Amino acid sequence: MLHGEFLLFPMEFSRSNTGYFIAFMLLGGVLGSALGTLLVNFFPGADFITSSLTNPIGFNLEIISFSLRLNLASIIGIVAGIILFRRI
Repeated sequence: MLHGEFLLFPMEFSRSNTGYFIAFMLLGGVLGSALGTLLVNFFPGADFITSSLTNPIGFNLEIISFSLRLNLASIIGIVAGIILFRRI
């Protein structure tokens, strides 16, 4: 009855599953941002969802660069990822 136990004991944040927690947050942020962009394509009046809340945060190492830009859609995705993590 693994499935029943799975539902009774939701996953909680601890050192043993920190990687999963970060992965859920990152995936939620990426999916939230992508869905926000898709929503703005269908409803241009909702462009406030994808407007940047911060300046790009990142680094450039000449061979690889990385930047992060937070917007409302990505924050909603991160929160959804955390909620999903807690439910699973």
